Amino acid sequence: MKKILLKLMFLAMLVALLPVHVAQACSGFIVGKDLTADGSTLFGRTEDYPYAPDGGRHNQNYVVVPAKTYKEGDKLEDETNGFTYPHLASEMKYTAVYDSDRGNGSNGDFGAHGFNEAGVSMTATVSASPNDKVLKEDPLVENGLAEASMVDLALPRAKTAREVIETVAKVLDEKGSAEGNVIVAADKNELWYMEILSGHQYVAIKFPTNKYAVFANTYYLGHVDLNDKENVIASKDVEEVAKKANNYKTDKDGNFMIAKSYGPDEYMERNRSRTYAGIKWMDPQAKVTYEDEAYDLLREPTDPNKKYTVHDVIAEQRNRFEHLPEYKADDLVEVGKKIDGNVYKYALGNENVIDAHVYQIKPNLPTAFGGIMWLGLAQSRNTPYVPFYGNVEDTYEAFKNRSTKYDGKSWYWSVWHIDQMAMKYPEIFGNSIQETWKEKEAEWDKEQIERDAKYASLSDEQAKEAGPEVTKEALERSEKIFKEIKAIEAEMEEKIKKEKGEDADLVYEGYNKANLLAEYKDDKKDSQSDQSETKKNDSNQYGMWLIIALVVIIPGFIAFRRSNKKKDQN
Repeated sequence: MKKILLKLMFLAMLVALLPVHVAQACSGFIVGKDLTADGSTLFGRTEDYPYAPDGGRHNQNYVVVPAKTYKEGDKLEDETNGFTYPHLASEMKYTAVYDSDRGNGSNGDFGAHGFNEAGVSMTATVSASPNDKVLKEDPLVENGLAEASMVDLALPRAKTAREVIETVAKVLDEKGSAEGNVIVAADKNELWYMEILSGHQYVAIKFPTNKYAVFANTYYLGHVDLNDKENVIASKDVEEVAKKANNYKTDKDGNFMIAKSYGPDEYMERNRSRTYAGIKWMDPQAKVTYEDEAYDLLREPTDPNKKYTVHDVIAEQRNRFEHLPEYKADDLVEVGKKIDGNVYKYALGNENVIDAHVYQIKPNLPTAFGGIMWLGLAQSRNTPYVPFYGNVEDTYEAFKNRSTKYDGKSWYWSVWHIDQMAMKYPEIFGNSIQETWKEKEAEWDKEQIERDAKYASLSDEQAKEAGPEVTKEALERSEKIFKEIKAIEAEMEEKIKKEKGEDADLVYEGYNKANLLAEYKDDKKDSQSDQSETKKNDSNQYGMWLIIALVVIIPGFIAFRRSNKKKDQN
């Protein structure tokens, strides 16, 4: 009993020390259609979960949410913060990748991304932190719109990418935002990028078709023509709030700079490392350095003939500084070893990734299809990216498994286990797992092109009717790939036992647990020079300490004393 109580108290203290944010380590990208080999628009994100006690062990579900009708008074509710918003009388079907731990009052839904039946797609969100000055003028709203309900709010309603942004903007005007965030929405015709800057301020742009972008947990927008209503959607007071906050920043020509005015004075280290690595992966000749004060959002490759493919952006999400030999991924640090911050950096393809996705919006596909989602659950470094059309009506059972611990029937947990074994025994597996998936992805891409050709000529009505056929193909393909996943998992287990003994550990227990506290200390150092850590976050920290003390530590201490008293009496 004593041991259990002591463990609980230690865990409680560990949790209390860690940041309370939910998704502060995501990385996003966009590639305009003029820069791709097949004329498709590409965008996506990795979702990181760097939180105790599980780190990157956080099951995700890929599901279809059916179209629904609601009666007057029905509301969307966010259990994370109490946000509510009235449902429409009728809402569209959409896909979503949710946290498995949802609907029980302990966690929000967090529908990370998806397609709706109108062919609109979005990813939400790349979290970002406003600076303290603007938050004094326009504070975040405790029960405002947050990441956990963003997809469930927008996708059932929006018939275009622009309508996603307009929907979010309307809600922010009415109810405010609980967080700083970055979201991306796309349809067949255009893509929009939006920065939620403070409690009620935001700016969104129609993304240029001849640019690419890499962004990680901070703001990047420079000067934007706020009078360009066709290509810009912005809150009416976005300049005024910055002025009142005494943080109105301009470029050398006196133009209002959004990120400088609303974001931190300096990038946090983990944001800098991922942005820099992503830019240099996309464009090795890019005129940027690791020490640059800021990185432009809108970028063009140095080579004017460069064209990107879906495999290029998947590789970007897997990147672990292979193209930058001066750096190493910090999840390779041995347990108990001091981290050399000059060498070890937070990688795009890090241990905390729980969901990676690439959306490929092809102009030749019918609108109802939306495009193709390449889904990579669990760690991007060793996950297979599997393609699905946006109009599927159901998903494979292994995607729906909601276990919070390893379960061999779960897609997420099976891939997670493969990654764990690959990372624990690099001397056995090297890069073989990732190379296996690359070969498979090339095959799936060829098959996908053949399917595209079959469906490209469908009318809008025929495309809507093709849902059952598309779903049947997706389910059969998922089952086949899942069997391949399980075969690789079993083969790896046998290989480990053969080379390391029957009792060999099959789970990697390195950086993920051992360095959580060290990571927190690094974050504290960053926050001293990074004004993105807000008073709200501080109050959350203090609140967490108080809750831990009341719920675990104090009762644990009382139980401990009672246990000793009983022993003395005996």
